[in-house]
Amino acid sequence: MMQDAQARRGRPLTGRAVLAMMVGFFTVIASVNAVMIALAVDTLPGTVTDSAYRSSQRFNAELAAARMRAAGGTRAGAHVERAADGEARLDLTLRDAGGRPLAASDVAARLVRPLEPRADRSFVLAAAGEGRLAGTAADVARGAYDLVIEARDGGRLVFRSRDRVILP
Repeated sequence: MMQDAQARRGRPLTGRAVLAMMVGFFTVIASVNAVMIALAVDTLPGTVTDSAYRSSQRFNAELAAARMRAAGGTRAGAHVERAADGEARLDLTLRDAGGRPLAASDVAARLVRPLEPRADRSFVLAAAGEGRLAGTAADVARGAYDLVIEARDGGRLVFRSRDRVILP
């Protein structure tokens, strides 16, 4: 009776066949894990700062400097829009507490993508008259960004702002 059942099944199950099945199973599992890890690392690096400890040590000094700048009354008016070709346009006005154009020798503006530093884009700014600056940034994807504006006068930071913008 036992021999009839083995004859109907075909080849007997050997140690080599079991070994081959186990090696194949774990190879598939390891391959899928490797692909998933590669995709996760490529799409979301997961870091915002290189050293959280160093950032925390500078926090109080940066907070005090920000309070001093805010007390100065400098205000910014910014409008950002994204064209269909991926180019973003910025119209920026910086005014001091008296409403006069801010005297700054160097103004920089950039779009910062939260948690995705590779998508950050800087604007190339040029004077547009009456205290206005206009600029463009190429290859800007749709989504949420932080618009970071920094104005320096002689190397000293006189204005900084960071505001969330959504670009359709």
